[in-house]
Formats: sequence, structure tokens, C-alpha cells
Amino acid sequence: MNFKIVLRDEYLLNRDKYLNDIKYLYLDDDDKFADIDEISRHLDFIFSLSNSLLVLLYDGDKLVCMVNGYLYNSISNDWCVFSLFTKKEYRGKGLGYKTLKLIVEEIKKYNPNMIVSGIEEDNISSIKVHESVGFKNSFMKWNEIDEGFSDNYLGFIIK
Repeated sequence: MNFKIVLRDEYLLNRDKYLNDIKYLYLDDDDKFADIDEISRHLDFIFSLSNSLLVLLYDGDKLVCMVNGYLYNSISNDWCVFSLFTKKEYRGKGLGYKTLKLIVEEIKKYNPNMIVSGIEEDNISSIKVHESVGFKNSFMKWNEIDEGFSDNYLGFIIK
């Protein structure tokens, strides 16, 4: 297995290829987050910004795990991590942990004030993975941390 860190210019040059890889990741998955149209809109948005990245984990040529991150507040240097997703048959093997850990390490190179992530209350496995990487429950909804985030997620933070 190998990681690929995709920065803005690389994503924009090869957008269709990455979206096809993500379609494979979501293929045959009934998870409510396996929505290629939603992730496509999200990636188009974050890659319209100057500081954004995507961490992809491949098994051969097949994408098996992904997460993205972006600078959402350039004044305070606050970053967001979003869309951690592992292909169904690869779950429970620590790949989400490794992928999330790598993106946090990459973002830390930018000396962020904080890194935030929003997780649904019932997504216990994601909460555990985030906590194992160092995120702490803020005990606030995601939208209470900053404007523009969804109000139906718990906010997790690394400071």
C-alpha cells in the first residue's frame, strides 16, 4: 500500500482521475457518506482555495482510504480535516488511523493554530480514530467552532 499526498495544482490537473478513484472507493457502499456528488462539490470548493490537500491510500492502483484538509481561516491559520473514508472491505485494519495521522502531520508543517474536524455523534469508530490521532472533543457543535460548518456534527480539535 502506498500514500499519495495531492496538493491543489496536482488535483486541478488530474481532477477526473481522482474523482474516478473516489467513485471506486464508494462503489457498493451503503454508507450515507458515500456520495460522490457531494464529495465532488466539496473537493471543487476546497481546491479553489490556495491551501488544500488530499491524502489518498492506494492498494496497488485501487483507492482504499482518503481524507482531505484545507485552510479555512487564513487570519488565524485554522485548518479543517474532512471526509475521512475507508473502503468497506478495508475497515478495521488501521488504515483510517494511518491516513488521518498523515494528513495531521502534513498540516502541522503549516504551523496551524488549530485543526478541526466534525463527526456525527453516532459515528463511534470515527470518533475513536480521531481521538487516537490527538483530536479532543470540544464539547461544542461544529458550527459553534466557526461559521460555515454544519450544525449536526460534534466538533473535534487539535491545538
